Amino acid sequence: MSSSLPLLAADHRAGIVYEIQNGSRRVVVADAWLAEHAGFLRLPAVASGRWAFADDRGGALVVGGAGEVRRIPIAIPAEHLTCDASGRHVVVTSGLGMNEAAWSDLVSVVDLAAGSSARFRVRTGEPGVVIAPDQASGDAMIVLRHREPGAVEALPLASALDVGPHAPVLRGAILDDLAPDGHGDVVDPVSGVVGVATGRGLERFIVDRGAPRAIGIVPWPVEGRAFYLRLAGDTGRVTGIVRGGPASPGAWPEWTNTFVEIDLASGASTAVALPPGLAFRFALAAGVAAVAVIHPDGDAMVVIDRQQARISRIVPLPPMTDPPQAGRMPWDGVDGQAAQRRSIAIDPLTGAIAVTSGGDGMIHLIDDHEITTIAVPTPLDEGGHLLWAGDDDRVNDLVGR
Repeated sequence: MSSSLPLLAADHRAGIVYEIQNGSRRVVVADAWLAEHAGFLRLPAVASGRWAFADDRGGALVVGGAGEVRRIPIAIPAEHLTCDASGRHVVVTSGLGMNEAAWSDLVSVVDLAAGSSARFRVRTGEPGVVIAPDQASGDAMIVLRHREPGAVEALPLASALDVGPHAPVLRGAILDDLAPDGHGDVVDPVSGVVGVATGRGLERFIVDRGAPRAIGIVPWPVEGRAFYLRLAGDTGRVTGIVRGGPASPGAWPEWTNTFVEIDLASGASTAVALPPGLAFRFALAAGVAAVAVIHPDGDAMVVIDRQQARISRIVPLPPMTDPPQAGRMPWDGVDGQAAQRRSIAIDPLTGAIAVTSGGDGMIHLIDDHEITTIAVPTPLDEGGHLLWAGDDDRVNDLVGR
C-alpha cells in the first residue's frame, strides 16, 4: 500500500511526530507535544506551510511543510486553533491544561509570513475559535465561542495583530444567546456562516458590521447531540456524529451514534445510523467518511458513502490491548495509565484509511483488499493523532482536528 502523500502520526504523550510514506518511517518533529484537543491544523495550499499544531509543552506553534519545520511562540495550554482562508494567520486559544478549572484568558495570533506572534486577553473558559469574514465589510473577524455562560464574541483580526506587549485585554461585540454547553465549531469561509454544536442543535451565526448575529438553530435530526464538527470541503456542509442514549459516561457501550451532514444555509440534513459504542473523531474525504467505533464486543471501522447516505463497508479492527472499560468514563485514564482510543485519517488520493491502536504503537492501513500494520517505537497513548499531509483543494476546513 503506497501513496504520494506522507502520513503524519503524532504521539502527543511521547512528544514526537512521525512521517510515514511508502513503507518508510522517519521522525519529522522531535521534542514537541501536540495539544491533543486542538489537534492538527491543515493549512490551505497558499499558506507558508502545509500543516501546524500547538506544542503544549514548548509553547510554540509548530509549522511544517516542504521539508521545513518552524516554531513560533504562543501561549499554552492550547485548546483550539484555526486559520483564516489565506492560511497566513493562525489563532490559538488556551484551555485547562493540568488544571481542573479554567484559569487562562490568553489568545495568541500568529502571522506565518512574518514568523511573529502576539498575545491578548479575553475571557477564561476554553473558548472555541474560528475566523469568519464580516458580511458587510469582508474584513476577517476572530469569532470566539464562550461557555458557561454561553456567548459568541467577534473582534477584528487586524486589531489582534496590532496589540502591543504585556498581553493587553482585547474584547469585541458579544451576543449572549448561545446555549452554555457549546462544544464543536465550524465556519464556511465562503459564506461566513459559523456553526456551533450545543444541546439545542446546530446554532448558526454570522458577523455583520462587526457584531455576531444569530441566524437560527437547526435541531439535530436524531435524538442526542453532536460534540465535534467538521466542514466537508466537497459539499460545504457541516458533518458530525450525534451521540444519544444513556447520559452516564460509564454506559458508553450503549451510546447511539449517527453520522449527520447538515447544510449551513438551509438546514437540510442527512443521517446515517452507526453501531453503538464510543465513536470519537472521524475522517473525511470527497464523498466519504470513516469512523472508528469502539465497543466491548469488538471495534470496527465504518465507511460511509456520503453521497448515498449509507454505510458502504464495516471492517472489524484488531483489538487494542487496553481498551476502555464499560462502567468507567472512556476518556479518563485509570491508575495513572492513559485512556486508550483510536485516531483515524483518510488518504485523499487513494482512499486508504489509517487507524491507530492506542497504547500498542500500531497503525492499521486499510484499503479495498487488506489491512497492513505499521509499528512505531512509542505507544501512541490515547490513540495519537493522524494527518495525511496533503489534500485536494476542495477541503477547506480551517479548524484544528
